[in-house]
Amino acid sequence: MSSIGKNIKKIRTVKKLSQAAFAEIFNLARPSIGAYEETRAEPKVDTIIQIANYFGISVDSLLTKELTINDLYNFNVHLEKEVNSRTSEKKTDVDTNFIKSVLVPGDKQIEYIVHINNHDFISSLPKVLIPKYHNKNIRIFELTTDDMHDNFHGMNLGDLVFGQKMNIPQKFISNNLYVIITKEKVIIRRVKSKKDQLELVPDNSNFNLIEIKKGEVIEAWEVIGYFSQKIDAPTLISERIMHLENQFDALSERLLKVEKSEK
Repeated sequence: MSSIGKNIKKIRTVKKLSQAAFAEIFNLARPSIGAYEETRAEPKVDTIIQIANYFGISVDSLLTKELTINDLYNFNVHLEKEVNSRTSEKKTDVDTNFIKSVLVPGDKQIEYIVHINNHDFISSLPKVLIPKYHNKNIRIFELTTDDMHDNFHGMNLGDLVFGQKMNIPQKFISNNLYVIITKEKVIIRRVKSKKDQLELVPDNSNFNLIEIKKGEVIEAWEVIGYFSQKIDAPTLISERIMHLENQFDALSERLLKVEKSEK
C-alpha cells in the first residue's frame, strides 16, 4: 500500500489545513480525506497528480515515501525559488533560448504534466536547437501512439513534433494539428473546435475520436513541424511519374535540337 494517506495528513498538518479545507482545494468530499488518511481508500490518479502539482511534490515521493516535515520544508523552499526566478531580472538571451527549445520525451510526459510550471524541471529536460525558430517559444514532444498516420504516411510512433505555445484563451483552427496537454495526458491530434468542446481527431481510422471540454486544456501548442525517423521508399506511382518526367525532358531536348537545326 502506498504512503499517500500518511502524506496527506502530514501535508495538512504542516499547512495547517482542516480535512474540509483540504477537500475543498481539490473538489473532494471531506469524508474522502478521512478515508485516505485512514488507508480505507486511495485517491484517483488525477487527484494524486493535482495534489503533487499543487504542493510541488513529485508523484513518486507522494506515493512511495513517508514525507518528513523537513521534506515539506524543502519543497516550500523550492517553490519559493521558483516564484522568485519568475520575478527576478531578465535572463540572458542564451539562457532564454536554451529553455525555449525543450524536448519532452515520451517517458517524461506524465512528469511534465505534474511539473508543468516548475522552471527547474523544465530546464532539466533535453534541448533541441531548431533552425529559424531559435528565438521563439518552441516545445518538442515525442509521439507515443500510432494514431497520427494514415497507412503509415504522416507522423509515426517516435517522431518528434514541435510547436509554438498558444496564448490564453486559445483559438483553435479546425483540422490543424495541436499538442494538447490535459491533467492526465499529452495528446497530439487534429482539432475540431466547437462551442465548449474540442474534438481531437486521429489520422489513423483505427483510433477513436476523443472529446474534451475546453476547460480541461492546461496548455496547448500549435504544431509547426516534426522530425521523422522514417524514410519512405518511392511508391510505384512515384516511380512511374518520375519516369514520365524524364521521358518528357528527353523529348523536349530532342524537339529543341530539331528546331535549331531547321533554322
